[in-house]
Amino acid sequence: MTPRPAWRRHGETLLGPCLALLLLAVGMVWGRSPAGTDWQRVRAVCIESDDWGLCGFVPDSTALVALDRGALAPGRLPEIYWLSTLEDSTAVAALCGVLSGHRGRDGLTAIMQPNYIMASLTADTSGGDTLRWRRQALPDTPPRYERPGLWTAVRAGQRAGLWHPELHGRFHYDPRLRAEQTTAPAVVAAARAQILPFPGSERAWELGPWRELDVLAAELDASLGDFQALFGRPARAVIGPDYVWDDPHESLWLSRDLRVIQGQRQQRKASWRGLSGRVRKVLHRSWMRWVHRDRVYLDRNCIFEPVQQHDPRAITAGARGDILAAWQRGEPAVVEAHRINFAHLDPRVPALGRSELDALLTSVSAHDPLYLVDEELAGLQRRGTSWTVRGEQVVVRNLTRSRRLVVVPPRALATAARLAGRTAPAVERSLVLALGPGETRILGPAALNEP
Repeated sequence: MTPRPAWRRHGETLLGPCLALLLLAVGMVWGRSPAGTDWQRVRAVCIESDDWGLCGFVPDSTALVALDRGALAPGRLPEIYWLSTLEDSTAVAALCGVLSGHRGRDGLTAIMQPNYIMASLTADTSGGDTLRWRRQALPDTPPRYERPGLWTAVRAGQRAGLWHPELHGRFHYDPRLRAEQTTAPAVVAAARAQILPFPGSERAWELGPWRELDVLAAELDASLGDFQALFGRPARAVIGPDYVWDDPHESLWLSRDLRVIQGQRQQRKASWRGLSGRVRKVLHRSWMRWVHRDRVYLDRNCIFEPVQQHDPRAITAGARGDILAAWQRGEPAVVEAHRINFAHLDPRVPALGRSELDALLTSVSAHDPLYLVDEELAGLQRRGTSWTVRGEQVVVRNLTRSRRLVVVPPRALATAARLAGRTAPAVERSLVLALGPGETRILGPAALNEP
């Protein structure tokens, strides 16, 4: 008998595992129940933006005098981030001005979903031999990050239905590592000047696998409480800082009723390296979506980062193409746009970011989209219906092709009243609305006060 070639024997050895993986992938795709929402018809746009509230990277232009990049050695840090700073009231108001100039086919404006870092680790400025650290939660900030009028601008954006905060994290880094790595004189001086980067900070992940879950749970609870107090409503969605998180962190989020998870496609793990790491990531991502029906993953399928590239107009054109391609695939368009595009020490940078966002929204608005937020996408993906609070209004949607009942809980009415500065309506039971196919109903102050 003629022996089989080695390549054939090797191929047959791999055939079984390859078929198993193929069948698993097919099962994951076809085993999911179909969504009740026709995303091609809906043409949804959701803008997610990370790093708001982060007291870094530098507080102001005077801090650059003490900036020794070589001593700080944070790792790979894009050049533009060396002038990144905490937003101010002007940045928020100007961005809201751009959003207010664009409306979807339901008459509602475009809306920004800023994901917030809720606390900072502040070094003392005394200059003594011992460096002391103090933890502060928003709205409190380190002295050089004071931004008069910032929270007034944020609340105005919320009331107008332009600003819809969600949760990003506590510090954006491991505070213990920051303290341990701040020992060299130049690094200590930078910390006292409220400069954020420190040696190895690029990989000092807030949700690094070395951090204890009980510590992270305490930080999450503190962040959720601070979020509720500052923004007048609970957080509904979350994105791990630096896209780094693992399965136990998702379980922790779910235990606190954070069931909408952004950016799973960009998720990073230290063990995912090379081709095998990419394959593992694809399989893990599909497995998590198939198995865990108790959460909603929202992939960022449109990248809008114009100020970080040499050709901003090409980035904007690419983002427009990404949005149209997402709709064509039957997906909502989820746009990634970091704070760096809209808040920076060089005023030309946020001006460019706003200009390009205005151009992007102008091109997209020609297609009569709906501008949505995460909790709406989650409801529509699960049930084909949704409700959300947008400023003084509660927006209720049925984007299926059949008549549906939508239940709006009392907390939605109370939240809208608080954001409007009114007394919450005396409603203890849920509001049940019958909506026709494709109907959006907007409940304003008058409707919310009806018995």
